[in-house]
Amino acid sequence: MNGKVSITTKQYDESGKVDTINLSTFADVYYKNNDIYVVYKENEDGNKTTSTIKISENEINIKRFGDTNSTMNFKKSSIYETKYRTPQGLFIIETNTKELKIDKNKKKCIKAEIEYDIKIMELFKGRNKINIIVQINE
Repeated sequence: MNGKVSITTKQYDESGKVDTINLSTFADVYYKNNDIYVVYKENEDGNKTTSTIKISENEINIKRFGDTNSTMNFKKSSIYETKYRTPQGLFIIETNTKELKIDKNKKKCIKAEIEYDIKIMELFKGRNKINIIVQINE
Protein backbone atom coordinates (compact mmCIF):
# COMPACT_ATOMS: atom_id res chain seq x y z
CA MET A 1 0.00 0.00 0.00
CA ASN A 2 1.05 3.56 -0.54
CA GLY A 3 1.07 6.15 2.17
CA LYS A 4 2.71 9.20 3.59
CA VAL A 5 4.89 9.41 6.67
CA SER A 6 5.47 12.57 8.68
CA ILE A 7 8.16 12.55 11.35
CA THR A 8 9.01 15.35 13.75
CA THR A 9 12.08 14.89 15.92
CA LYS A 10 12.91 17.31 18.72
CA GLN A 11 16.32 17.01 20.33
CA TYR A 12 16.98 18.68 23.67
CA ASP A 13 20.62 18.99 24.71
CA GLU A 14 21.88 19.30 28.29
CA SER A 15 21.80 23.10 28.16
CA GLY A 16 18.14 23.18 27.05
CA LYS A 17 18.77 24.02 23.40
CA VAL A 18 16.16 22.45 21.08
CA ASP A 19 16.75 21.30 17.50
CA THR A 20 13.74 20.27 15.44
CA ILE A 21 13.84 18.11 12.32
CA ASN A 22 10.74 17.62 10.16
CA LEU A 23 10.38 15.00 7.45
CA SER A 24 7.34 14.36 5.29
CA THR A 25 7.55 11.92 2.40
CA PHE A 26 5.77 9.18 0.53
CA ALA A 27 6.14 5.66 1.85
CA ASP A 28 5.22 2.06 1.19
CA VAL A 29 3.22 0.44 4.00
CA TYR A 30 3.09 -3.33 4.59
CA TYR A 31 1.37 -5.51 7.16
CA LYS A 32 3.08 -8.71 8.28
CA ASN A 33 1.72 -10.73 11.19
CA ASN A 34 0.68 -8.05 13.70
CA ASP A 35 3.42 -5.63 12.66
CA ILE A 36 3.32 -2.64 10.33
CA TYR A 37 6.29 -1.77 8.13
CA VAL A 38 6.76 1.74 6.73
CA VAL A 39 9.50 2.06 4.09
CA TYR A 40 10.68 5.39 2.68
CA LYS A 41 13.70 6.91 0.95
CA GLU A 42 15.62 10.06 1.88
CA ASN A 43 18.11 12.07 -0.12
CA GLU A 44 19.83 14.69 2.02
CA ASP A 45 22.82 16.60 0.65
CA GLY A 46 23.40 13.81 -1.88
CA ASN A 47 23.33 11.11 0.81
CA LYS A 48 20.76 8.44 -0.07
CA THR A 49 19.19 6.36 2.68
CA THR A 50 16.31 3.88 2.81
CA SER A 51 14.53 3.74 6.18
CA THR A 52 12.19 1.08 7.52
CA ILE A 53 10.03 1.66 10.57
CA LYS A 54 8.64 -1.52 12.12
CA ILE A 55 5.71 -0.80 14.41
CA SER A 56 4.83 -3.68 16.75
CA GLU A 57 2.41 -3.85 19.65
CA ASN A 58 4.78 -2.30 22.20
CA GLU A 59 8.01 -1.70 20.30
CA ILE A 60 9.30 0.35 17.36
CA ASN A 61 12.43 -0.41 15.33
CA ILE A 62 13.92 2.06 12.87
CA LYS A 63 16.48 0.72 10.39
CA ARG A 64 18.42 2.92 7.98
CA PHE A 65 20.48 1.61 5.06
CA GLY A 66 22.60 3.47 2.52
CA ASP A 67 25.08 6.27 3.15
CA THR A 68 23.92 6.10 6.79
CA ASN A 69 23.38 2.72 8.51
CA SER A 70 21.79 2.11 11.89
CA THR A 71 19.17 0.14 13.77
CA MET A 72 17.41 1.86 16.66
CA ASN A 73 15.06 -0.03 18.97
CA PHE A 74 12.49 1.60 21.25
CA LYS A 75 10.62 -0.25 23.97
CA LYS A 76 9.43 1.51 27.11
CA SER A 77 11.89 1.24 30.03
CA SER A 78 14.51 -0.44 27.81
CA ILE A 79 18.08 0.57 27.02
CA TYR A 80 19.60 -0.30 23.66
CA GLU A 81 23.03 0.30 22.16
CA THR A 82 23.51 0.58 18.41
CA LYS A 83 26.21 1.40 15.89
CA TYR A 84 25.47 4.41 13.71
CA ARG A 85 27.60 4.33 10.58
CA THR A 86 27.84 7.63 8.67
CA PRO A 87 30.14 9.04 5.97
CA GLN A 88 31.90 10.88 8.86
CA GLY A 89 32.61 7.65 10.78
CA LEU A 90 31.16 5.16 13.26
CA PHE A 91 29.30 6.33 16.36
CA ILE A 92 27.97 4.24 19.25
CA ILE A 93 24.52 5.42 20.35
CA GLU A 94 22.73 4.43 23.54
CA THR A 95 18.99 5.00 23.86
CA ASN A 96 16.87 4.72 27.00
CA THR A 97 13.15 4.79 26.11
CA LYS A 98 11.12 6.71 28.70
CA GLU A 99 7.75 6.80 26.88
CA LEU A 100 6.32 4.91 23.93
CA LYS A 101 2.77 5.39 22.69
CA ILE A 102 1.41 3.62 19.62
CA ASP A 103 -2.09 4.30 18.29
CA LYS A 104 -3.20 1.92 15.51
CA ASN A 105 -6.92 2.27 16.20
CA LYS A 106 -7.77 4.39 13.17
CA LYS A 107 -7.99 2.41 9.95
CA LYS A 108 -5.92 4.67 7.69
CA CYS A 109 -3.78 6.49 10.26
CA ILE A 110 -1.10 5.28 12.67
CA LYS A 111 0.43 7.55 15.28
CA ALA A 112 3.44 6.92 17.47
CA GLU A 113 5.27 8.98 20.06
CA ILE A 114 8.70 8.08 21.36
CA GLU A 115 10.54 9.90 24.13
CA TYR A 116 14.02 8.74 25.00
CA ASP A 117 17.36 9.75 26.47
CA ILE A 118 20.21 9.56 23.99
CA LYS A 119 23.96 9.33 24.47
CA ILE A 120 26.33 9.45 21.51
CA MET A 121 29.62 8.18 22.92
CA GLU A 122 31.09 11.05 24.94
CA LEU A 123 30.07 13.60 22.29
CA PHE A 124 26.42 14.28 23.16
CA LYS A 125 23.80 13.60 25.81
CA GLY A 126 20.21 14.70 25.56
CA ARG A 127 16.57 13.80 25.23
CA ASN A 128 14.70 13.18 22.00
CA LYS A 129 11.01 13.20 21.20
CA ILE A 130 9.81 11.65 17.95
CA ASN A 131 6.27 11.95 16.61
CA ILE A 132 5.41 9.65 13.70
CA ILE A 133 2.19 9.87 11.68
CA VAL A 134 1.53 7.36 8.90
CA GLN A 135 -1.40 8.07 6.59
CA ILE A 136 -2.35 5.05 4.49
CA ASN A 137 -3.90 5.25 1.01
CA GLU A 138 -5.81 2.12 0.05
